[in-house]
Amino acid sequence: MGRRGFLALAGVLAALGLAAAGFYLANQPRTLRLAVGPLGSEDARMAAGFVQGLNREKASIRIRLVLTEGSAESAAKVDEGAAELAIVRPDIALPAKADTALITRRSFPFFIARRESGIARIADLRGKRIGVVRNPAGNIDLLKLVLSQYEVGAEEVQIVGLTPDEVVSNGRSGQVDALFAINAIGARTGGEGTNRLRSAFGDDPMLIPIREADALAARIRTIETGEIVRGALGGDPPRPAENLPTIAITSRLVASQDLDEGVVGDLVSAILGLRVKLAGELPLIQGLETPATDKDAPLPVHPGAAAYIDGEQETFFDRYGDWFYLGVMALSMVGTGGAALLSRDSAARRRRAMAGLDELLALLPLIRGCDEERELMAFEGRADTILTRVLSDYARGDLDGSGLAAYRLVMDQVGRAVAERQRLLAEA
Repeated sequence: MGRRGFLALAGVLAALGLAAAGFYLANQPRTLRLAVGPLGSEDARMAAGFVQGLNREKASIRIRLVLTEGSAESAAKVDEGAAELAIVRPDIALPAKADTALITRRSFPFFIARRESGIARIADLRGKRIGVVRNPAGNIDLLKLVLSQYEVGAEEVQIVGLTPDEVVSNGRSGQVDALFAINAIGARTGGEGTNRLRSAFGDDPMLIPIREADALAARIRTIETGEIVRGALGGDPPRPAENLPTIAITSRLVASQDLDEGVVGDLVSAILGLRVKLAGELPLIQGLETPATDKDAPLPVHPGAAAYIDGEQETFFDRYGDWFYLGVMALSMVGTGGAALLSRDSAARRRRAMAGLDELLALLPLIRGCDEERELMAFEGRADTILTRVLSDYARGDLDGSGLAAYRLVMDQVGRAVAERQRLLAEA
């Protein structure tokens, strides 16, 4: 193998090294920024569970938290490009440049009051003091929206903003006549919240349904219909005694529309895989659910999440198989072309190296017909020059052993011809 062959081999090895380095880098975990807040909220605890779980499982996608003051700021972070993911409550804020990947929590708001209060329906709340957890501020806006469906104006009631710790004391003391409970009952979680409600409003409270949930959902796409199942507040007889119609609000993990579909699908798969593994230390994670992927769904679903949910997610080879096929074809063509070029170059160099053979053969009749010693010495010098060039070509690899043997044979003939002519000239 000549020097050019070694250079070609070095080039191939370098290309393979670069490909291996690229493959290694491509398979390093990708980190996505997740905007969530406020610190200490259920959404933030859920996000922290995602971070720990994905790190523990050494998933191909990791999460770095970007803490915010709530859904509005989280949505803005995605729209600004400061985060690829966010957990938001759509009835409060929804980013324009992101779609749903997962539903992280579903809650069923309802009104609760003491049985002796005489409040049996929402219209009975006129002139009453209604408590609501004031953080986030969207809770108060949601309360006003529900009241407006029943033509109960905000000025006809007294809205009392509370912290979660103030719910029990205000309910027991009668400082609020009813409570608009938002996150006490979820699709798969409850317990602590329902126990607080029973402590605040008695073991047999009045649960007031939101029967016009369908009408609210038809008007507001971020609100859905739902129902509180029989016995959600526990007890015997169960409370409520029958399924209670109401609205449903969700918290959602949304992903930027600019994120690759495969990345979002892999993220959804990895997070759903954490439900069983983290259920003991993070009960909230049992509330994870996949969104509806129907075309008429009120909130759009990210195509990557939809592909995973519908079982249509492309595998690695589905996504890049065509490129591999084209790459193999291209490499084959490049290899064939390279081999052809090397072959042509090698043949050209051998032809050039063998050109001296014709020169030596042309010298033979000239030597045999030479009449002067000086001219004969010149021919011998030309033969020596050709020999020097031949040895140089052999050293570079341009001439193989068979070619050198041919030169040796002709050089022997040239040497004999010179010696014979010198003898004849000396005798003359």
